[in-house]
Amino acid sequence: MDFSSIKLVDIGNTYAKIYHNKKVTSIRAEDFNLKKKFYYISVNNKLNRVLKENKDAINLEKYITLKTSYGGLGVDRKVLCSYIDNGVIVDAGSAITIDIMENKEHKGGYILPGIKSYFDSYENISPTLKVDRNVFIKIETLPQNTFEAINKAVIKSIVMMIKDVSKDKKIYFCGGDGRMFLNHFERAIYKKDLIFDAMKKIIKDSKC
Repeated sequence: MDFSSIKLVDIGNTYAKIYHNKKVTSIRAEDFNLKKKFYYISVNNKLNRVLKENKDAINLEKYITLKTSYGGLGVDRKVLCSYIDNGVIVDAGSAITIDIMENKEHKGGYILPGIKSYFDSYENISPTLKVDRNVFIKIETLPQNTFEAINKAVIKSIVMMIKDVSKDKKIYFCGGDGRMFLNHFERAIYKKDLIFDAMKKIIKDSKC
């Protein structure tokens, strides 16, 4: 299938990301009003009611094949996991999700706050804990000031969680903040918009 001529849409509660002609654009979900045929996934309940009546809007969720015992797995995580047979998928955005795949089976996963939420939580405790972010800071040495203490705590807590569950598995990072973790892992790759590769595979396999 020639994917250059079709549109893929990943709809969140706040924004909708649109893939077309190998480019990704983002608009506010409330402004989303695509015409003509497109394929989509969505966690936006308000838009879901509207899209359900649109004959040109094809919901890919019903075409996803994924073996899992996890209750309430979001459609975006389902799509990503269905794309990877073996490995750990880390989607680092507003939240950070970590999912483990073994032999095409989803074994489980974790949800952490996103990087921004981590830093915001310190400021909520006390204005004196508001610091600039350095997500590429080295985490091997002990912090020697408040700036280091917060930055290293945030990054190291996420990195160690991922290392604990990944062991010898390959790690697939995606999402806007995924790239910053690459230097902490040997067996890892980053593709910001991996979700659209996964959506293409669902369309190709299901011939929908």
